[in-house]
Amino acid sequence: MQIEETVFFQESWRWSPFLKYALDKLEKYNCSEYFIPSKYSYKESTFGSKKNKHNVSLLTWAVYHHRIKLARAVCINSPNYSVLNFLIIPNQIYNFPFLGVDFVTLPKMHLLVLDFQPSLKIEKQFDKKLLERLLTLRSNCHRKIPIAEEFSSQLSSFFSPGLIWSKLPKEDSSDFLISTQLFSSFKSYLDLYLEVLFQSNPVEVNLEREIINGQNAYLQFRKDNDPARPMLRSLFGDEFCESLINNVLFTIK
Repeated sequence: MQIEETVFFQESWRWSPFLKYALDKLEKYNCSEYFIPSKYSYKESTFGSKKNKHNVSLLTWAVYHHRIKLARAVCINSPNYSVLNFLIIPNQIYNFPFLGVDFVTLPKMHLLVLDFQPSLKIEKQFDKKLLERLLTLRSNCHRKIPIAEEFSSQLSSFFSPGLIWSKLPKEDSSDFLISTQLFSSFKSYLDLYLEVLFQSNPVEVNLEREIINGQNAYLQFRKDNDPARPMLRSLFGDEFCESLINNVLFTIK
């Protein structure tokens, strides 16, 4: 099924403008489609009790480039959950972080994560100019969108000082912040990420090995600790959930 034919390209899906912007931006950088097996690329299911069934749909889309190992989006639409999980994994020959996006609407709140997520220590992967630009974007966003509580020390090593992290209640004022400030910040982060990545120079072999190890550690951590697991299990069952996480979301082939 073509992505344009799904609910994820319709205004009724909350994160549609974000997804469309990402697809359009990556197309301008001449990225090529990455094959996703049909059982993961689009799936419809039902959840809930026999007397209270709900429909849910899932879309997985991905592209690649000689500078990008994988850029993929996982989208979920249902009455209770609306999710955009977007990740860019740079080619390991470039010393550059991941771009991580988790925008999740739950029954009572929105969880919002946007960041340049490091695969090495901050001082080895972010030069001063990039960090300054990123911190300016973060500050602009959090002037209007409140900051959530700090992550645990175990989680904090996988985030940068430019992390945007918020919890918003499900109400009209949050809808406004998402469609205005968060969308603006998302575009700025993605624009900056691609601009700098596509200007980066390849690294030497020793640093490349270190980057590979760092990327693998990040991806393994995400596999083992994916907070979406309970939601995916409840919507699609244990078998599909584990297969999606281990074979698609955090694996590079």
